[in-house]
Amino acid sequence: MTEKNEYFALRDNTQRNNSNSAAEVMMYGNLNNKAVLNVAECSAFTGLSVSYIYKLTHTGKIPHSKPNGKLVFFDRKKVEEWLLSNPVETEAEKNSFVEEKVKAIRLRP
Repeated sequence: MTEKNEYFALRDNTQRNNSNSAAEVMMYGNLNNKAVLNVAECSAFTGLSVSYIYKLTHTGKIPHSKPNGKLVFFDRKKVEEWLLSNPVETEAEKNSFVEEKVKAIRLRP
């Protein structure tokens, strides 16, 4: 297979996978009403692939539980907290922080 053919095969496969993701989301419905998610539901909820979810559980980077030692479950609220655990400040927040520090320095005797 030539490079060009490999590129088109990869592109077509990616397009098929994206349509499957939309179907998965529709199949799982509204995940906000569930307190406990399985791996496929966690994947649909976070937008991460199932294999990456398994990698995160293996490395202990995502909060999860294994009640029977094999099946993996996720607390939706803990996953939400994990998703938002590394916030990035906006420029306005940074500027406001600097302005507060400058005012504090000027008010010192």
